[in-house]
Amino acid sequence: MFDVGFTELMLVGVIGLVILGPERLPVAARTVGKWVGKIKHTVSGVQREIQEELRLEEIRKKAQANQEAMQGHMDDLRYEADLMESSATMATEDNTGSETDNHSIGGAMDTTSPESPNTDPEASKH
Repeated sequence: MFDVGFTELMLVGVIGLVILGPERLPVAARTVGKWVGKIKHTVSGVQREIQEELRLEEIRKKAQANQEAMQGHMDDLRYEADLMESSATMATEDNTGSETDNHSIGGAMDTTSPESPNTDPEASKH
């Protein structure tokens, strides 16, 4: 956090001893130590919260990307299911239509009906 070396600490200690005197220096050092500890604790707490928020944001982005990928896969599956359903419907309609066409074609091609006067040999004799 602060780049304070041993010589800077010694200089602050000597100046504090000269200004405050030997009676008040220990009390002032304890007070400064408590404040420094509180500041360090607060700064480390803020750093932890920032790191946690960054981690949560990364997780949210991954979850969003996964959700988009899953949505894309679901859309693809729905599209494939619709294609399969429509091709099955068309195949069913084609089969039904083919049977109807075969009956009508077979009926039109049937030229020998029992009521036809041309096909009855005895009817032509009378």
